[in-house]
Amino acid sequence: MLGRVTAGLFFLLLIWGNLVAGMQAGLACPDWPLCQGKFLPPLRVDVWMEFLHRVIAALATVTLVILARQRMSSYHGFTKAIPITAVGLIALEILLGALVVGLGLPVQVTTVHFMIGLAIFMLVLFMAICDGDGAPVEMSLSGYAGALFSLLILVYAQASLGAYLRHSASGLACPDFPTCQGTLIPVVWDRPVATHFTHRVVAAATFLTVFTLYLYSLKERALKARRGTLLTLTILVAIQIGLGAATVLSGLSYPVTALHLAMTMTIIGLGLRAWLLQIRDQVEPLP
Repeated sequence: MLGRVTAGLFFLLLIWGNLVAGMQAGLACPDWPLCQGKFLPPLRVDVWMEFLHRVIAALATVTLVILARQRMSSYHGFTKAIPITAVGLIALEILLGALVVGLGLPVQVTTVHFMIGLAIFMLVLFMAICDGDGAPVEMSLSGYAGALFSLLILVYAQASLGAYLRHSASGLACPDFPTCQGTLIPVVWDRPVATHFTHRVVAAATFLTVFTLYLYSLKERALKARRGTLLTLTILVAIQIGLGAATVLSGLSYPVTALHLAMTMTIIGLGLRAWLLQIRDQVEPLP
């Protein structure tokens, strides 16, 4: 239960942070840890969006520390590094959060802030799925488990590129879809266009990867148990590409970008669970 609550809080935290960025409310509380010099800031929408972002972060941190302590006692060997890493990253994330505000939302620091937050979310999901009591915690990159992990890396890279586009104001470097500035391959290759186009290429690679894995699950006995999940992931990635198009065509509407991010984290959750179940099946093959 604690694992699910913690995962839910981090899910909400990342979505809320996206909304704060979309509303350009990141500096509504220009000081830290106070907000406009007070513990309870004035009643303004932008101020309370940023203030509640900090409140959610505090709650998520408390539950994460408790969850990590539980997993430290139930995990064994090198898997103890997972809760330790999660706690270390949340400490770094708090520091980066203060720097983001103190330095005036620099693009690189803000992007890294998001990337670490997403990495913590993945570690929390791992601890929520694997309690270490019912079954030993296994980690593997062999066989199809490695392919499923590669899918997670692609989605993580895609989300990180999206965060950079958002914070560097490059989200509309390719304002059309599926073309980019009127052509399938952009003519101008400055940094914003190159980053945006790469974001689209990684999206296509993600879809091809998950669809290929689904096709393999139709004939490969070792992947048969993941067939339903892979079909779901294929559909969700296709929807995600559609949401990416909607994000561009809507002019980066922040409700659409928030939904886009929510879909990313849903895909990560399903992909992570599929990876862990595939590892279990490879360790204990089906009869």
